[in-house]
Amino acid sequence: MMDYLIKNARVVDGTGAPAYTADVAITGDRISKIGTIDEPCAHTIDAAGRVLMPGIIDPHSHADAGIFHPDWCHQRIVQGITTEITGHCGPSPAPNCPEHMELLRRIYFDLTNTGAPFDWPFCDFDGWLKAVEQQKLSANYGFMVGHGTLRACVMGGKTQRASAAEIEAMQKLLDEALRQGALGLGLGLSMFPGSYADTQEIVELAKVVKAHDAIIVAHRRDEGNTAYESIEEMLTVARATGVRMNIAHIKVTGSSNWGKGRALLKLVEDGLREGLDLSLDAYPYIAGYTQLFQIFPIGVWGVGSEQMMRAFSDAAYRADVIAKMNDGTYGGLKAANGGAAGVQIIQCPDPAFDKKTLQEISDMLGVDPVEAAIEMMERFGSNLMMFYYLQNLDELKELLLYPHTMIMSDGAPTNAHNHPRWMGAFGQIFEMFVQNGHQLTLEEAVKKMTSMPAARYRLAERGVIREGNRADLIVLDWAHFENNCTYEHPAGPSKGIDYVFLNGEIAARDGRYTGGGQGTVFRGR
Repeated sequence: MMDYLIKNARVVDGTGAPAYTADVAITGDRISKIGTIDEPCAHTIDAAGRVLMPGIIDPHSHADAGIFHPDWCHQRIVQGITTEITGHCGPSPAPNCPEHMELLRRIYFDLTNTGAPFDWPFCDFDGWLKAVEQQKLSANYGFMVGHGTLRACVMGGKTQRASAAEIEAMQKLLDEALRQGALGLGLGLSMFPGSYADTQEIVELAKVVKAHDAIIVAHRRDEGNTAYESIEEMLTVARATGVRMNIAHIKVTGSSNWGKGRALLKLVEDGLREGLDLSLDAYPYIAGYTQLFQIFPIGVWGVGSEQMMRAFSDAAYRADVIAKMNDGTYGGLKAANGGAAGVQIIQCPDPAFDKKTLQEISDMLGVDPVEAAIEMMERFGSNLMMFYYLQNLDELKELLLYPHTMIMSDGAPTNAHNHPRWMGAFGQIFEMFVQNGHQLTLEEAVKKMTSMPAARYRLAERGVIREGNRADLIVLDWAHFENNCTYEHPAGPSKGIDYVFLNGEIAARDGRYTGGGQGTVFRGR
């Protein structure tokens, strides 16, 4: 007996194949039949004029930061995001250890600046997954284990090369996490403490990942001046071990580097021809979203915000950092589009400065832009956020359109003004490439956000509308779809997402979460 019947839908099945008209039945948590279905069903949705597509799989988000927050944890289901793959860019809540707990929590919560840290009543990865499984989840979740976390567990805050014994200790922790359900290893090689690992350390850890047939997701060392070399390093790891490798948030940052994108794609393409198991992901915005302090090099902020601000109170040190920022020795500000004009302060408590560029604030305060950045952190706290405009739009589009690029958000929750990617990344693809640019068909765009990440992360029975698969589905009023997520007004929700099914139940209707909480946790093999 059917639980739901969706009639007369234009089925975009997630494979990239042309759409077709059909009825789709749901029984339990499965798609039970596709075709012409004449049997009566108490819960029938007439989807004439609507698109039926698989639920969106975000292969790279930081939604784990909001799992335990009552406002954040259910925000994105209304956008049709039914699966979140998280634990990227270096830190994860597990494994952890009492002797380094303060450091571990700092590197985890500093990554997303959630503003609402949660308790960690667990030590190993199994404990972390069980804590998540106890929640009322409005999406399915899969988790990476963070390389930065492994390093901090073993080495604390040390910045030297890991010894053989330390690498072996990291391998043991990694092996245990993968056995307990981690989907793979998340690298954060421009973040603290991952930036201090050499290539050999990553190779040795990759051997463990390969033994589990898991995946490495690489936030590489640099996306600007040494973007090419940073991808080469990841290909070296893949070549040495045969590990599956995804290069995260592929981009080219800094106007002096624009034009390198095609060379990066050729490097990846050559690796694929060689037989390496590679993929990419990207989000469709030229601006990143992070703490203002990240305009400075990691040597300035990697020590932690309190120590960083104490260091800035020393006049000689402060002057030296400002000089190096201005002469290009430290290139973070020069990388922004238009320099200080490409850094926009977000979430400032003082409305006089909120949403102003660093150049505008510099003019308001009558000081150098770098000095203005330091003064803003002194006034309003070191976790002051920014939109960081770094990319060229045409080059970004070329990277997104590459056949092996999946769509992701890189989004994280917040109660304050967010980046539109949190709610709007996938709608932005529809708007940018299907509705306006006409560079992708709807079928091609849906494939990049459904079956591609499902296959890459080995999520069986997800990402494709097929009999027997899990019923994670979106009923989309495509003719009236509007993204409704912008830098100025990022919260959405999008218009036209009529129904979202999660594991066979209606999880959202007309932009509202229904409260079902039927999401599940994936455990790696």
